Amino acid sequence: MFKSLSVKFSMLAATVAVVLWIGWPVPQEATIPVQPAAVPAPVQPVATVSPAKAESKIDINRASADELQVLPGVGPVLAQRMVEWRKAHGRYRTVEDLQGVKGIGKKRMEQLRSLITV
Repeated sequence: MFKSLSVKFSMLAATVAVVLWIGWPVPQEATIPVQPAAVPAPVQPVATVSPAKAESKIDINRASADELQVLPGVGPVLAQRMVEWRKAHGRYRTVEDLQGVKGIGKKRMEQLRSLITV
């Protein structure tokens, strides 16, 4: 009886020792918090000015595809078409020449007319 009791006690002691050994925090070297030298302020994105609020009109003969995308209803594909039309046919002579670009019909032309210039 004492033998089985001592075996059980030994197993219990070993189990407790293993649990304590595994869960015991390992002492670590003291760390000194390091302050970053000079952290630049986070860069704030530049707000895009909507064409309606812009003081000047967009010159469709000089604007890049990215600049043309601020116009209402003009995405990357249509802006690229506008630039390609300009490369293929030369300068836009009038604002109405923009209707030669695939995707610009009468409705879109009316939206853009007051926002663009040549």
